[in-house]
Amino acid sequence: MSLNQEERNIMVGLELEKAKSTFAEHEGLTEKGYWNTLANRLYYALFHAVSAMLISDGREVGSHKGAAIRFHQYYVRTGIFTDDEGAFYSQMETLREKSDYNLLL
Repeated sequence: MSLNQEERNIMVGLELEKAKSTFAEHEGLTEKGYWNTLANRLYYALFHAVSAMLISDGREVGSHKGAAIRFHQYYVRTGIFTDDEGAFYSQMETLREKSDYNLLL
């Protein structure tokens, strides 16, 4: 993605706003027992936050898998985020996939 600095700033702002609004959707889901929806919303909040970081640093976001790979490559392996935080992101991605696609949950 070839963006100038102004476009990058706009995209980062949009991704962060999406992360915040998506995270806010989690409220009440626990009390209602909507675990699949909770996993989905929490994962997407993380995905949009990670996308904002990647865009801010001038990196390609790509697919969900691509964002996860780049998160680990540029932020976990370099020590910006811990291995546990990297594992959490991966676990949330797996939970979201299971909640969205696995009929046996």
